[in-house]
Amino acid sequence: MNARQKKLEQREKSELIAIIQQMLRQEPGLEWILTTPLPTSGSRQDSPDPEMYRKQVLAAMEAGGQPGRRKLQPVERRLKAIKDTADAFVEHQQYIAALTVYEVLVTEIIEHFNDYSDDYIAFCVTLQGSVDGLDSCFAGEEDHPQIRLRVLQTLFRIYRFYTDTGMDLDEDIPGLLAGNTTAEEREIITQWACEAIVPLKESKETRWGSGASRQEYETLITRLARGKRNT
Repeated sequence: MNARQKKLEQREKSELIAIIQQMLRQEPGLEWILTTPLPTSGSRQDSPDPEMYRKQVLAAMEAGGQPGRRKLQPVERRLKAIKDTADAFVEHQQYIAALTVYEVLVTEIIEHFNDYSDDYIAFCVTLQGSVDGLDSCFAGEEDHPQIRLRVLQTLFRIYRFYTDTGMDLDEDIPGLLAGNTTAEEREIITQWACEAIVPLKESKETRWGSGASRQEYETLITRLARGKRNT
């Protein structure tokens, strides 16, 4: 138990309400938390409404102000708060709830990445920081293939985004995709990789970096095939 949690637990309910009201007066943008399911011990939240988190991710992206004069810190802080919620769901083994939040974060950041180019650092930090939590969701839902497939789709979405844009990805997503999956899952991932190569082939190497991206996908396909032979 950390010191902050210990202090909060020592407060009366009326004091906690007063503290929350005071915090919301200073940060009114956080009022959404009052209506959002939060991870707590002994609770079960299988499927929170992704729309609540989608609105907050978009609001976080706009928190820095006008384009060209945008401040990175408010954006990074708010995105981190949303990701911390997903991480906390993981800690409480509420993997479906965690996955729902990660999916929204990854989808919205990738979709709007070029719209908020001033905030690319915060976006990259959030994307890469979500990989470990997604891996935990994958391991925690061992007996639920549909949930595992959703995790793999989200991981592959991050991997494809970095591969297609030519950016470096610190996390070893190919290792997760090839090393911790079943033969059936690897076949599905191979199909995704093959589909990702198609537009690169059609570019006839005229687009910068398309050759390197093709090589990345081909290497992944090879790793997936090796994993299949080893099972």
